[in-house]
Amino acid sequence: MSTVVTTLADKRREKQWKFERGVLKSLSLKELKADVQFHFESIFPAYVLSHPFLLDPCMDMAIDAYLLGAEYAKFGYYGESETEVRKRCDEELTDITQMVFYMLQGWFTESDYVLDSLKVATDAFVNNWWIKGFREGERRHRMRLH
Repeated sequence: MSTVVTTLADKRREKQWKFERGVLKSLSLKELKADVQFHFESIFPAYVLSHPFLLDPCMDMAIDAYLLGAEYAKFGYYGESETEVRKRCDEELTDITQMVFYMLQGWFTESDYVLDSLKVATDAFVNNWWIKGFREGERRHRMRLH
């Protein structure tokens, strides 16, 4: 007879993975790709946005923001406003935004106008995916799918 020992940390990690897999099922890669192009097409030429070296990291960061929003949605479900919840994870969201910005910034020569436009587009892009994740997470909590 063998005994399997699981720790609380293992159980939490397993529950987190299960929740993330469930949340990610509602995500469309086609929608992600279209959103990257929508937010950055005014800054980058269309042919550049279709390259995986630029598209894939942007999609990864969108997924990170989406999962962050879904994870923090439990606070919204329990009565906090979207703004209050956003303040809770503002540091992580800022990190994601900065990673996207710095990655894309390398494709430009120093032009304040372009960099300002890139900053605005990056903020809008990450915020958009955080909100989508937040709303999906709230929906899953309401339906008791967490």
